[in-house]
Amino acid sequence: MNISTRRAAAALALIGTGLAAAACTSGAEDDATLTVCTNVPFEPFEFEQDGEYAGFDIDLMNLLAERLDQEVEIVEIGFESISSGEALNAGTCDIAAAGLTITEERQAAMGMSQAYYRADQALVVPSGSAVATLDDLGGLQVAVQSGSTGEAYANDNAEQYGYEVVAFESMGDIASALTAGSVGASIADLATWQQMVETATDLSLVQTIETAEHYGFAVQKDDTELLDEVNAMLDEIFADGTYAELYEKWIGEPYTGDLGQ
Repeated sequence: MNISTRRAAAALALIGTGLAAAACTSGAEDDATLTVCTNVPFEPFEFEQDGEYAGFDIDLMNLLAERLDQEVEIVEIGFESISSGEALNAGTCDIAAAGLTITEERQAAMGMSQAYYRADQALVVPSGSAVATLDDLGGLQVAVQSGSTGEAYANDNAEQYGYEVVAFESMGDIASALTAGSVGASIADLATWQQMVETATDLSLVQTIETAEHYGFAVQKDDTELLDEVNAMLDEIFADGTYAELYEKWIGEPYTGDLGQ
């Protein structure tokens, strides 16, 4: 399916759906625009800085758009609609860049690229909390991001550790809940918690939870043309050193050349 056909089909698929209004303003039908669904804040991958979108994922999407001779347009949307494939397959955007872990379920719902980042989960608590590990969570409410693999991990282990899972729309909402004391802890992606904790005086990262996840970009289920372009872009920047430069810029440490797969 070529790019023009892809967008026309997406527009037709939107008729009668609740996402039609969002897509009509997203530019998804415009060959000059690469519309990117994301959810902020999710530092260092996507966040707002001086009134502009910035981050690791944003830089990679700009490289993809340059390859396609397009301009990036960001569509902010709930993470759950991204992770389920609903937004993409309804035509709300062309591609999702949202720290999206590759899972079998997501691969069945969307077209997912090769891995571009290895991720783990982290346990974060308010500063001064007595919680030091998962074993200390009994009786507490634990915040997660709705639709995330952190939510899946927390749900899978809630009975073992005796906590209650509470889902929030964004990482910003979770940070606010922790600060306010309305939840006792959070389980979410390590990389973004590391960045957020660095700038927060009232939060502490107390445990890394090794889950060996891998992030990928997602496209509409049958959009093999765009998926091929994404993978080609990633192959190119892995080979020419651009990826390593961006990794060190946003992750804050040298890229070792191994995604841990």
